[in-house]
Amino acid sequence: MTRSAFNHASGAVQKPSRPTPFSIRLTADERAWLEQKAGNKPLGTYIRDRLLRRHAASRREVRSPKPDYAMLGKVLAALGPSDLATCICMMAKLAERGSLLVDDECAESLQRACADISAMRLMLVRALGLKPDGDL
Repeated sequence: MTRSAFNHASGAVQKPSRPTPFSIRLTADERAWLEQKAGNKPLGTYIRDRLLRRHAASRREVRSPKPDYAMLGKVLAALGPSDLATCICMMAKLAERGSLLVDDECAESLQRACADISAMRLMLVRALGLKPDGDL
């Protein structure tokens, strides 16, 4: 029994068929140029809009932010030599045991670590094209 015969016999609702996609080969330079022109629009949407103009069927607009790779690189560079994750993990374990002694130097170190983490969070939020004042 074929799939369509089974679906018909079982009363399954068939999905409406979608048109087959059209593909085109581009050079790396052509694609980079199109992506730059597309801005925040998905590349396929940009090409469809430019090609069909007023004959294009209306579609729901989706904006996807482009990551800022330079800023992401800065965050990774800051994280690379730092021992923030290890230090915070050790402090959490010491705090759980009740053996974390917090003197002025330790408190200052904790404040610096928190400020560094906040700065990295802000850079990541901006690099991903999100609003910095909103919660993630």
